[in-house]
Amino acid sequence: MATRTRIAGWAQPDLGGEPAALQILDNGEPIARVIANQPRPDVAQAGFGEARCGFDLLIPVALPVHERHVIQVRRESDGSELNGSPIVIEAARAFDEDLQRLVRQAALGAQTNAEREATLAFLADIADKVITAYAKSESGQEQREHYARLVRRYGPSAPQQTRTPRALIIDEIVPIFGRDAGSQAVLSHAKSLQNLGYSVSFVVANDLAPEPSTCALLEKEGLTVWRAPLYSCVEDVLHRQAGSFDVVYLHRIGIATRYLALARHYQPGATVLYSVADLHHQRLAGQAAFEKRPELLALSRSVRLQECTAAWQADGVLTHSPEEAEWLVKAVPQARVACVPWSIPIRSSAKNFEKRSDIAFIGNYSHAPNLDAVRWFVETILPDLRAEYSTLTIWLVGAHLPQHLSWPEGVRIVGHVNDLDKDVLDRVRLTVAPLRFGAGIKGKVLESFAAGVPCVMTPTAAEGLKLPKTLAGLVAKDEKQLKKCILKLYANTEASQNLSKKLQGYVKSVFSEKNTTQTLQDAIRLANKKRKITENS
Repeated sequence: MATRTRIAGWAQPDLGGEPAALQILDNGEPIARVIANQPRPDVAQAGFGEARCGFDLLIPVALPVHERHVIQVRRESDGSELNGSPIVIEAARAFDEDLQRLVRQAALGAQTNAEREATLAFLADIADKVITAYAKSESGQEQREHYARLVRRYGPSAPQQTRTPRALIIDEIVPIFGRDAGSQAVLSHAKSLQNLGYSVSFVVANDLAPEPSTCALLEKEGLTVWRAPLYSCVEDVLHRQAGSFDVVYLHRIGIATRYLALARHYQPGATVLYSVADLHHQRLAGQAAFEKRPELLALSRSVRLQECTAAWQADGVLTHSPEEAEWLVKAVPQARVACVPWSIPIRSSAKNFEKRSDIAFIGNYSHAPNLDAVRWFVETILPDLRAEYSTLTIWLVGAHLPQHLSWPEGVRIVGHVNDLDKDVLDRVRLTVAPLRFGAGIKGKVLESFAAGVPCVMTPTAAEGLKLPKTLAGLVAKDEKQLKKCILKLYANTEASQNLSKKLQGYVKSVFSEKNTTQTLQDAIRLANKKRKITENS
């Protein structure tokens, strides 16, 4: 075997049993002389006799990586080459292990700060050129430049260029399947963009080095995740791939506030979409009223101004809730607002309600409305429910439940689950969503519906759903009605079974992939009209 730093092998002894003296050549020039007298028990075990017949030469200064090397090993006694000789080591055309070692040694060999500064400047320049070349390739700029040369050379007879439209989604965190409603919504919209023919990529503003396993899940779905070391920030992606995206999708107000102007600057030909997720200022205003916190009310007004400004600046505004869409149209008449749901897969029909005995609250407890709702429910509603059914237990499902809180009898802390259907929705009689403030459509309500499990909720939790009359009874207007509705469904498992298919039918009709794709396509068309009007004015 031979590398740029090591040459090793074995040779049978010369006549008389003396170890073989060997000469090693590189491109015909001798570089070393060795004696094949090192232990090689594997050779003896293979039936070749003498065990001390090996040689192993470590080359103190690695052979040059930019040259081609023909390594020969031959006996000094008769000039014959060993079996396997010669070995050819081609010149490095990629950043292989030997080349990395050489660069590392050269870079770390700097002795003064002036040398280190020169080294850093050189490496930074090379890195920038590599990243620029990568971005040009990924963005299609290389292909566009090649096509432009063909047009200049051949004119109208040049072959037509085919190009896949590109969409960039910018979010605060990496969306994870099943983690939260925001993730489900943005992943669903990414899928719909793919259905519309777009090549879809993500960049995460708050983490340019996300977990590889998380990125792998997105890449498995045909999505690209731009991340370090190729890009250092969102602006880096927009800048290096300037003019290459057809749609820039900004998820949530924090992202729209930070990157809408940059998207306009670096992607002037793109349709910029601001996806509301939910109107944060309405949630903050509700929380301020319940908790009597004037500082939250002031924050709510500030966020409202940001949301209205982003809606006015964007080409199109996406919201999931018809109520929010209506509010935005009134607050920002110039905005092109579209109500675009997200797709929710239907599970197998729920069964055996009579064998189930508990209820569940599902949510992320770092979200203030969820923590308020579960504490209020446990303190106010649960005691009366247990007075009727002493074994009734509420499961608190979801992450980030504060550990310092204490809970009475009848509360089971479940925490985060990997499979919501199998671990929870296949085992409880119903779920509850007793939210007292909040905004937008609640994802866990729809998850429960999709599994065919009734969810008893307050009007806040039902916002944006526009439930048909057959399901309107699941919405309780006050505390008394909430208790009554829960007890009625809990006692009548046959009624829950009858509701199951109706719940799934509602989800299937409103939150299907087909409906999501169609409404998103309509929203992009509407946004394109605004962009063209703005460009022409």
